Amino acid sequence: MFHYSISWPEYEQLPQDDMLKIADRTLEDLGLQEHQAIIVAHNDTAHPHIHVMVNRVHPETGVAWEKWKYKTRLETSLKVQEKELGLTEVPGRLSDPERARSDVRRPQKGEQRLAERLDVATLDHWSREDVAELRDRLALSFEAAESWSDLDRRVQEEGVTLYAKGPGIILTNGERYAKLSEMGKSVRKVALEERFGQSFSSYAEERQAARQQSTDYWGMLRGISDRMARAGKSLREWVFGRSASLMERLNRSKGRTGMRRRKDRDGPER
Repeated sequence: MFHYSISWPEYEQLPQDDMLKIADRTLEDLGLQEHQAIIVAHNDTAHPHIHVMVNRVHPETGVAWEKWKYKTRLETSLKVQEKELGLTEVPGRLSDPERARSDVRRPQKGEQRLAERLDVATLDHWSREDVAELRDRLALSFEAAESWSDLDRRVQEEGVTLYAKGPGIILTNGERYAKLSEMGKSVRKVALEERFGQSFSSYAEERQAARQQSTDYWGMLRGISDRMARAGKSLREWVFGRSASLMERLNRSKGRTGMRRRKDRDGPER
């Protein structure tokens, strides 16, 4: 399954037919016009938007659609339609080479985890356009998440991490951030805590403890000690006994090899 969303400013209230035509055009530009698709319009936010869910597997050939550079293709399709239909042109990072060169590179997953240890005060806030893009990209994640850990996993797949800032929550990629409250009217910390049955501060503590958890070597040693006690052996017997048995098997193997070599050298018996 493949999902994406398209949104418009509050002052651009398009007729439903126009929204569907734009969605159909993006499907065509992505090469998905022959795939099964569901288009849903939402009115839970001030700005009109639609969600498009597509079956990546072609209904006849059974071949899965290739997602390579789909974001660039989708952004390019929307920019062309904005010009053709006279809609507000939103600057795009992927379809605009100049902006792509000037934009800060998105950190890799390992760098995203480092965001937990960054000084939030040093982060730059995303632009209004970038916040809108992030809000649309994460809309389905906020709707479908069943817990803080599930939501955290989903947003990390989109390149950001949930992080506490004062009494609120931000989403950051380690260099820029957006407030949780900027993700839509229905996305609020208190509402999510009630829905998940856990405060975010409690989840953040659990997440940090899990990341810092080290291997329990003492537990491993206790397990070995228990096994030796059940076998009635001392540590020396357990270690060297095993070594001896291995050496014996090795010597026996060498002996058999030597016998075969002697037979080959002596030739067949007469």
